[in-house]
Amino acid sequence: MRALVKKFQKLPISEWILIQKVKRGNKEAFGTLYSFYLEKIYRYIFFKVNQEIQLAEDLTEVTFLKAWEKIEQYKQEGGTFSSWIYTIARNTVIDHFREHNRLTNLQENHIDETQSMEEKIFDTIEVGRIQEAMQYLTDEQQEIITMKFINDMSNKEIAVILGKKEEAIRAMQYRGLQELRKRLR
Repeated sequence: MRALVKKFQKLPISEWILIQKVKRGNKEAFGTLYSFYLEKIYRYIFFKVNQEIQLAEDLTEVTFLKAWEKIEQYKQEGGTFSSWIYTIARNTVIDHFREHNRLTNLQENHIDETQSMEEKIFDTIEVGRIQEAMQYLTDEQQEIITMKFINDMSNKEIAVILGKKEEAIRAMQYRGLQELRKRLR
């Protein structure tokens, strides 16, 4: 029971009520949703844009602006609010790269001040190996693995965002992880 309670503590208890208030133009209610999802959406975008901080911040802002403008289009029976806003974020990133004709990949630019020099070097080498191995995956496999292991999303959420069945997500994830294991040996 405690695990169940802890799981639901992560979600705003009154998300549905907040969404209804936002649909009526309540900015404070949107602010609550914004505060809850900001870090998650930013982290998702951050890894999709090669960890470019300013670009990630800009696209996160665009994502929330689009969510505010399109909140009337959100239908609860179409999926969770989380899936809906991640879809907006994903499409915002895709639109950006279409405009700028750039490819994304996973890079590590974050420096942890508490790490020793050996740890920093090891982490940089490991991230480089993973980044290199990820290039052998399909775009969908890369996206699924990023959503699953960096954004800690469920297969169900990923399926909704990508418009695929859960079984397909599991299969692509499995094949992607198999390829990563092979490349990282």
